[in-house]
Amino acid sequence: MVGIVDEALSSSGEDALNITPYKEALVDFIKRTETPMTIGVQGEWGSGKTSLLNQIWNELDNSNKKDHTIPDFRQIWVNSWEHSLLCTPEEALLKIVNEIIQDLLAADSNKNRADKIASGVQSVMKGALRLGGSAAFGATGASTIDDIFSENSNSIKQLRAELSVLVKEIRTLETNPFGKIVIYVDDLDRIEPRDAVKILELLKNIFNIKDCVFILAIDYQVVVKGLKEKFGEQTPENEWEFRAFFDKIIQLPFTMPMGNYDIGNYVIDLLTKIEFYSGDDELDDELIKKFVELSIGGNPRSIKRLINSLALIKIFNDKSKEHSDGDVLVDKDVASVMFAMVCLQIAYPEIYEMLPSEPVFTCWNDDYAYKITQKKEESDKSWEKNFKQATESKDFDETWEQCLFRVCYANPRYRTKAMHISKFLGLLNDEYNEEKIGDLILTALGRTAVTSINTKEIVNIRPPKGSFKPHFNSGYDDWLLRLKADKNNRDNFPSNESKALIEKYLGVLKAAPFYAKDFKPGEDSDYIIKYSGGITVYFKKRKIGEMYIKPSRKGDFIRWRVSKHHKHENKPLRLKKSGIAFKTPRVLKITDRENREYSGAYGYVDFMEATIDPLNHNVSNEILSHLIEESADAKWHHKDRIISGKKCAHHLENFETKRKDSEEFLAAVDFIETYFDDSNFKEIDL
Repeated sequence: MVGIVDEALSSSGEDALNITPYKEALVDFIKRTETPMTIGVQGEWGSGKTSLLNQIWNELDNSNKKDHTIPDFRQIWVNSWEHSLLCTPEEALLKIVNEIIQDLLAADSNKNRADKIASGVQSVMKGALRLGGSAAFGATGASTIDDIFSENSNSIKQLRAELSVLVKEIRTLETNPFGKIVIYVDDLDRIEPRDAVKILELLKNIFNIKDCVFILAIDYQVVVKGLKEKFGEQTPENEWEFRAFFDKIIQLPFTMPMGNYDIGNYVIDLLTKIEFYSGDDELDDELIKKFVELSIGGNPRSIKRLINSLALIKIFNDKSKEHSDGDVLVDKDVASVMFAMVCLQIAYPEIYEMLPSEPVFTCWNDDYAYKITQKKEESDKSWEKNFKQATESKDFDETWEQCLFRVCYANPRYRTKAMHISKFLGLLNDEYNEEKIGDLILTALGRTAVTSINTKEIVNIRPPKGSFKPHFNSGYDDWLLRLKADKNNRDNFPSNESKALIEKYLGVLKAAPFYAKDFKPGEDSDYIIKYSGGITVYFKKRKIGEMYIKPSRKGDFIRWRVSKHHKHENKPLRLKKSGIAFKTPRVLKITDRENREYSGAYGYVDFMEATIDPLNHNVSNEILSHLIEESADAKWHHKDRIISGKKCAHHLENFETKRKDSEEFLAAVDFIETYFDDSNFKEIDL
């Protein structure tokens, strides 16, 4: 398979989203409910409403064939949007009614009764169509339609009475023993909202009869738009009027459970169909799921568009013959980052366009933000307050995150998405080290640009051959100059005390037993130092620690991150003699267990960080050496025993989806409340 057609799941199709429990519950409700009953299947356009209706149809059809303990179901499908094409709203209303009635009449063996009812329907229709040609609902037209189809209209009462007799007779026919009539009305949200509301009113008035179950695929927001002329713009004060109208039509509202879709399984299933990746190692479905959730979201229609872009990219790559090892997608990491780049390209194209100039996004800084925004964000009167609030949180405390915040703030559409974009890039940062991510992103950009709809030309980007392009400062002196330039409003930044601590840190790293080397392309060593936003240390290409110098009103301070270790139960440390207290960098907190609500995030969970005032904390060579060595040991010899972001994601998913009395839910609550508790630390004698 090459492309994915944007059509609903067929009645017998495979449920890759795993919403079967919801379908089964609705089917059981339809079988056992009293009538008349109207079910509203709600969800945004593309959320899978038609697919769910197809599955319900299939289940009831199977019941007709296999289950002889209950009467059969007469099922009727109406595509309301098709009836609205090339005709007036009045005609669309009546064509929908006519299709339903004609389908009912087809089950009646009494031709005289069928002809009588058909004649009555035609009489009502002719009266309505005399309103006049192709005119849409005007004031007079709407009034006349209301008169014809109102509860007090003799025509509508007569028609409903005839239909009631017809339905009753159908369900008692020996040749066609239907117990209930199930009528599906699809695509109401594709019709002009005002007309969709008219159709809803009409269906409610005519078919409010015993033994009928209506299943309407509708978006509540369409109803809101369709009622604006009646109630005005929706406000907190009049919201109840919109809801009351909806509740009058719908007896059972059902919202598409997009939050519970198995996005990972769905996307992996589609990727398999287009043969996007065929390596030996399976793609991480949890990582794929997070990329989707933080970018395009869980709308199946948007996901299909994403898959089609990837299908074209794969064909392009296969044709280009420019990849090593025969196929660029042999490597799992390349495939994963390409997937992430297309998600970014579709959801946040302006952020995607920032990567060609600086693919190692952890090197983004104020200068890079200025090239994009020219400080336009600072013209907003609330800028200083919002920026201060953001940077004081742990979500935007790093230089690259602050650059991203500036860029997002300058774009009204991205301003509310800044947190999602930061977490999206944070996933890449957690998954790959800085040395590798630049190469991966450059490779992905060169092969995903063919599906970009933006104006910037990035098609010719190719990863460097044979070596990694340096995106870091060349050494400490260069890094210090850049740090000063980034904070050009601070003449005394960084302080002598902060520089002294950083230099002590570097001195310990470069001496025995570590012998760390500054990063240079093509050179290798067990311990590598990179100078980007902060000073980052790697052991065997695994990040084990970093130091940042941060400004504050009272001067500046050091933020120091080191790896947690399983021998300390993966708890942050408190150093008894020096008074240095480490904490988990980002905190996840349950705010309402009953309603499954939480705040915060779980990034950098395998690290702990301390805020150090160089004037008041004595960070000895012994402390530096001990924690560097312990971090390397944790990340290399005991890496499988570290609490990872994937484990946190697994617990969080269980907290959001599992039954509250299940072992998984209780374990998730215990983990979140314990692991992120500031008082849950280990004290050592240093």
